[in-house]
Amino acid sequence: MSWHVAGQMHELCSCNFVCPCWFGPAEPDRGWCSGAIVFAVRQGNADGVDLAGRTVMLLADWPGDFWAGDGTARLYLDERASPEQRQALEAIFGGQRGGPMEAVSAAVVKEWLPARTAPIEIDWGEAATTGRVGDVGQIEARRVTNDAGQPSTVQGAAAMAAFQLDRLQVARAAGSRFADPELRRWDADSGTTGPFEWRA
Repeated sequence: MSWHVAGQMHELCSCNFVCPCWFGPAEPDRGWCSGAIVFAVRQGNADGVDLAGRTVMLLADWPGDFWAGDGTARLYLDERASPEQRQALEAIFGGQRGGPMEAVSAAVVKEWLPARTAPIEIDWGEAATTGRVGDVGQIEARRVTNDAGQPSTVQGAAAMAAFQLDRLQVARAAGSRFADPELRRWDADSGTTGPFEWRA
């Protein structure tokens, strides 16, 4: 009963620039924290079910910072996924099948709202990530580079270890908005993106 997923993730948060919670307990810019992480699975398998080409978005709110916990979260699953794929993706990204999300969920999420399916369309461009998740999420995030075109990156941050991430490129996410009817409506300016690979 094993699984493996690998692909690209893009995190967005309600803070002004670079989510401080990556580095440890922090005071969110607005006094509360909302975040979204889009996971595009480029290779994946769970008990013989092929998960490649499917996308999941985690959307969550916290009354304080991420590390203080007490969060409320929901998964949005790619509507193109089969019932078997949806079941596997919900279990993996909801932390029910081990891997990084099991520990993260146990530590910081108090309530999981029922998962929903939605049309998820993401364009992973070289300089920007754009897309839409049904009528609840709009993503417009441009990667940050220096004058020489080199990416601005984060390594070794505390929360990256929890998510088993080696390197993230910083992005500006102005224009990104999220509006789940049972979660806080918010807009983003902070973002990071990078590869992920998990197994259990």
